[in-house]
Amino acid sequence: MQSGGASVASFLGPGMNSKFWLWGVLASVVLVLFDGCGSNAPKGVAEIPECRQAAASITESKFDTALNLLRRQADAYSDCMTAHGYVIDQAELDEQLEHVRQVENAKWMGGDPFYIIAKRRQQLRMSPVLWHPAPRSTTEG
Repeated sequence: MQSGGASVASFLGPGMNSKFWLWGVLASVVLVLFDGCGSNAPKGVAEIPECRQAAASITESKFDTALNLLRRQADAYSDCMTAHGYVIDQAELDEQLEHVRQVENAKWMGGDPFYIIAKRRQQLRMSPVLWHPAPRSTTEG
């Protein structure tokens, strides 16, 4: 039975029992599965190509700043999403912008993070992660 290979008991040493080794492996597998299966479901909604195209169709005029163009694209995306029956999660948007503000203010070179936050606000408005179906009104009949 011991031809060319060591048994589990001889590998573990004289004080270890193979039952303890098996229970250890089983417990490790269970912990890994719980860690992987316990993750949160993805937020937001699926990408709506029509809304992405609406944002992309906004072209830059010669008088646009980069931030103004991004704002107009975000407005087009938001209008399309609203027309499809979705609303933006304003609390999540505010939370993510607060995170950006804190990170930018913590940088050692300092500076005003206004433009970085404003740019990120428009980018987040075009993210399907922050949108969810609008609640149905109870007055529909």
